[in-house]
Amino acid sequence: MLRCILFWLGLSSSAQAAQLLLIIDDVGNNRALGQQTLALPGPLNLAFLPHTPHARSLASQAFQQGHGILLHAPMANEQGAKLGPGGLYPDMDAATLQQTLRDNLAAIPHVQGVNNHMGSLLTQNTEAMAALMPVIAAAGLYFVDSLTNPNSVALEQAMLAGIPALERDVFLDNDLRPAALQRQFDQAVARARKRGYAVLIGHPYPETLAFLRTALPALAPQQVKLQRIDQFLQQRLWQRFYRPLPPSRYLLQATSGR
Repeated sequence: MLRCILFWLGLSSSAQAAQLLLIIDDVGNNRALGQQTLALPGPLNLAFLPHTPHARSLASQAFQQGHGILLHAPMANEQGAKLGPGGLYPDMDAATLQQTLRDNLAAIPHVQGVNNHMGSLLTQNTEAMAALMPVIAAAGLYFVDSLTNPNSVALEQAMLAGIPALERDVFLDNDLRPAALQRQFDQAVARARKRGYAVLIGHPYPETLAFLRTALPALAPQQVKLQRIDQFLQQRLWQRFYRPLPPSRYLLQATSGR
């Protein structure tokens, strides 16, 4: 079950329309697939790998189109797969972890939140997660645990740091066969309709993009709408605060009419 700081306040999801928080990970390496992702019906939440060839330009374009922007922070995995630039590893000390994350955030314009790329090893490491969360909190961002390991402590550490946080409900495209994509998508939609929201993560694979071009326009008749995560958190949590602690840049933007 998705653990979220919404539960701290006992907020009910029943009063809101069902919302699907669709994250597309791994954006930034392939320009053509990135452009196809931006062209999907939205709003989407696009997670950009730092220091990749097209992350900066695609993130700027995505922001102008109204999509949400995340840093897809590369974190060490149990399989030892290469992370690429900006990798976060358990043998780094706290200062190195923090500076690497700051550099990664600086590489993505208009960033609103962070989720983990891979991370089945690092997200189990309480010390590493505790070191990273103050950087996210200081930047006024939210965090989404991609939940690549059921033993992850990342969400817990985000909550302890006072960061608005969610975790992934469903992976869309571990299996790229059409029937499997439909099954996973239907699972996310059912969860959203039952609970009021669901976090679905996919990737810019050609098969996934082709599926979503058909599946996303069919959400409206099912009483489910796509939503940006920052806007979801505004609506469902921060609007209840008279004065957030710490102050949220999202709330400030909302009250200033931006």
